[in-house]
Amino acid sequence: MKHPLICSLFTISLMPAAPAFALDIQLPPETAVFKPSQLPGYALAQRNCMTCHSVHYIQSQPTTSPRGYWDATVRKMKKPFGAQFSDADIPDMVDYLVKTYGAERSNAVPIANAAIKPAAVAPKAGATAAIDTKALLAANACMGCHSIDKKVVGPAFKEVVAKYKGKADAVSLVARNIRAGGAGKWGPVPMPAFSQLSEGEAMALAHYVLAQ
Repeated sequence: MKHPLICSLFTISLMPAAPAFALDIQLPPETAVFKPSQLPGYALAQRNCMTCHSVHYIQSQPTTSPRGYWDATVRKMKKPFGAQFSDADIPDMVDYLVKTYGAERSNAVPIANAAIKPAAVAPKAGATAAIDTKALLAANACMGCHSIDKKVVGPAFKEVVAKYKGKADAVSLVARNIRAGGAGKWGPVPMPAFSQLSEGEAMALAHYVLAQ
């Protein structure tokens, strides 16, 4: 005679396992953005921090946090958490964070937020010729988040070309997006607004991007 407990366990083991269902969770697009700044750490923070967590994490840190706190926090992200950025980036990132979100905020070098006007009308031929596009790219740290042919934080310029191919107002659309920024067009990481650029400068950058 079989023991009833053994029989019960044997019966349970023969029961089919309940099917496992993967949950498809759609997170809302990121809307928080880093505060624009002329400091070199601004572009580095966009490129290195937002690949792992939201800007809300930075915004939630104590505003009285000194430089040493931010240095320790950034280094913690690299080790033990394994963030992929160079040790050479750390001083500039810390400088930006402490001057923008920490105890040295009064020493920050912000970029003024000018009113955004739609760039609906393309400039006349040659109107952007006098604008040094490469200098604009460097001054606004564009290549910290973009490259010509591969995705970094934002899309590759060639991806932008493909998206707007055949659109008569492509230059105006891209220029407007540069000045206004936004989220959801290329994934969850938002692009900050570069409203400090003039319409002509934004158009020059748009021409450059779409020429790749």
